[in-house]
Amino acid sequence: MKIIDQRFLDCDNRYSTLPCLLGIVEVDDAPPAALRALDRRLYALLPGVKDQRALVGLRCNDVPQLVQTVQQVALELRRIAFNEVSIGFVGVVPHMQRRYRLVLPYSVKNAAAPALKMATQLVDALLKGRSFNLQAAIARLRALADRRSQPRQHLVQSARSALSALGDKARRAARVRLLGAALQRSCGFFETAA
Repeated sequence: MKIIDQRFLDCDNRYSTLPCLLGIVEVDDAPPAALRALDRRLYALLPGVKDQRALVGLRCNDVPQLVQTVQQVALELRRIAFNEVSIGFVGVVPHMQRRYRLVLPYSVKNAAAPALKMATQLVDALLKGRSFNLQAAIARLRALADRRSQPRQHLVQSARSALSALGDKARRAARVRLLGAALQRSCGFFETAA
């Protein structure tokens, strides 16, 4: 099993109303006995994966159980790492055998692609009977999520200290400019130099 492609899509895209990661995975066929053994090992390591089954929607009936399991594991890793619950979808990539599309909405962009990679690694390791360091994977996801939030807190603190040095009238004008610039950036509008 391997990840062929990953793309970040903005909100209101073809697959989701939320920002999401679109991943394409290539999966080899696995015998039913190996899938049953995978389920036993997986439920022993991650018992919450059972609850994720209802959060994975199927776009067609031709999706193998292994692809759904990868999606469920990715959702469960994100739930454990930073309490993020979302609904994912899996489907077939048209005209490409053994390739499947996974749609993972996210709130923490830095950890979306690594969560999918870790999910494929975990499922692949358990399928082959190897061990997987789950605690290290969860710690890595949490570190990636924290990395995103720390610089913003630092910038907010810097802006507050800069505004406190100004007088009341100048402070209000600066706040309006900063708020306007932040809104433009969040909506995708950037001011160009004339």
